[in-house]
Amino acid sequence: MKQFFLCLTAAFVLAACNDEKKTDTAGGETKTDKSAVTLPYTAAYSSSFEPGNPAYSAMILQGSWKDWEENKLDNMKNWIADTIVAFHSDNSMVVGADSMMARWKRGRAGYTSVIDTVHAVIATYSTDKKENWVLVWAKEINTDSKGKIDTTELMETWRINKDGKADMLLQYDRHTRKK
Repeated sequence: MKQFFLCLTAAFVLAACNDEKKTDTAGGETKTDKSAVTLPYTAAYSSSFEPGNPAYSAMILQGSWKDWEENKLDNMKNWIADTIVAFHSDNSMVVGADSMMARWKRGRAGYTSVIDTVHAVIATYSTDKKENWVLVWAKEINTDSKGKIDTTELMETWRINKDGKADMLLQYDRHTRKK
């Protein structure tokens, strides 16, 4: 299962980081010739992506990030599917909206302060799988009740279902500093 999700993440990276031929046009614009790209691997999930709905990026940033930062986790009911499956960076899996809300509330209760910085957010659509995804790269600085500060770099991959709700989370992190 973990291998599938690593392949999925690799597919997103391959789709975003390809060698495209670019040419200048008369108006100073750059035109991309995507037909000239040959990938060295066949992606296990998909390599057919196009820009997605930016409203999904806003939904994930408000729900997963801003509401976590401001400790407003009851708002999760508005944007996660009842059937959500979340693979957290600690290798745990949570199934269902109620279980995820309970876990996040327990986790957030351990911090007196959370400061999030989003480095990048990308909404993308898999044209062959007909699935919407949102990718978030961010930094989080947490302070616990004893004043201990922990800085973590995070990468989250969210799948959005046909009802416009998040139904899967793949989360990866790297702790960068503890004081």
